[in-house]
Amino acid sequence: MNTKPGLYVHVPFCLKKCHYCDYVITTKRDPSSLAAYFEALEREIREAIRRYGPLTFDTLYLGGGTPSALDGHWMRKLVELLRREFHFNSEGEWTCEVNPGDVDAGKLAVYRELGINRISLGAQTFNDSLLKDMGRLHTAQQTVETVRQARQCGFENISLDLMIAIPAQTLEDVREAVRQTIALNAAQAAVFDLDVADPTVYGFRRRRGQLNFPAEELHQAMMTLIEEDLTRSGYRHYELTNFARTGFESRHNLIYWNNREYLGLGPGAFSYMEGVRYQFSADVNRYLAKCGREDWTRDIEDRLSPEEKEFETLLTGLRLAEGIDLDHFEIIRRRVEEKAKALTDSGLVERRGSRLALTRPGRFLSDRIFSELLEPAA
Repeated sequence: MNTKPGLYVHVPFCLKKCHYCDYVITTKRDPSSLAAYFEALEREIREAIRRYGPLTFDTLYLGGGTPSALDGHWMRKLVELLRREFHFNSEGEWTCEVNPGDVDAGKLAVYRELGINRISLGAQTFNDSLLKDMGRLHTAQQTVETVRQARQCGFENISLDLMIAIPAQTLEDVREAVRQTIALNAAQAAVFDLDVADPTVYGFRRRRGQLNFPAEELHQAMMTLIEEDLTRSGYRHYELTNFARTGFESRHNLIYWNNREYLGLGPGAFSYMEGVRYQFSADVNRYLAKCGREDWTRDIEDRLSPEEKEFETLLTGLRLAEGIDLDHFEIIRRRVEEKAKALTDSGLVERRGSRLALTRPGRFLSDRIFSELLEPAA
């Protein structure tokens, strides 16, 4: 049995497309569209088993899209398919992304019955005006109610997604989001910067000068407030933009940050298997067509050299609070040592024996630090 750390399954269905969304989704949720997706997914699963042999996973992550857009029948069908074709460790972490208002007590009870034990809830903000402008369908009160229902159904591991740098967002908006996160006793808060792509409603409005983004100083103040208030309330800042109660760190996402292998299924999903990072299909219709004709060529495929693997491990590992151990880098250690000295002298990186970690100022400048570490030596 071939054991891998994680399985990601992309469920592309959404009730509508948010104004900032550039993900691989579809708003077609009629029975024929759902059946076509499941038929394609089953074919892709069997191809994965043919290629890699029988697979066992420690974690399962149902992402999207909006997995909670599936009703109980289709969610049951999905989990039964995965359990039939793969093996899962009994103490594994099973995450399902949920939009507030998409679920009720009945649907959440089905999730628990199926083995889902972690909810990632797309709260984004607790300001209803911002939610409406973003094209979100839920309200702040629906986020609170969804958390309440999830707790009643036995879910303890509930993570809230919070978004910053939203047009017209204020520091007080962020303060309220953090206050609500603490009041709801969320197990984790995952913080995301709004990323606006051109082929979106927000992209169109940006080109027309219709979006008022927070200034960089305000953006940094937002992140500082989040860090200070959450850590003061007992959350550990364990990754660059993630905070968790002790023992509730995302086991699946730690796979990515430790640069370990995972299998991704569904349209848009990436995999990292046997030293190859690849995406089978970046479009829902293309995914269905390729699976239908059993065309298993990959849209994107990167075969990483040993040096590239080390650099990826370096950059993902530096996102974590504990940083990285230079003793694990045989190829790039000397190059990193040379650059790390200047970064340490400037107070952006901390050196503890053979370990390197970002300091608090370094976390705010992580993109610059990563870019410097990737530059060729002089």
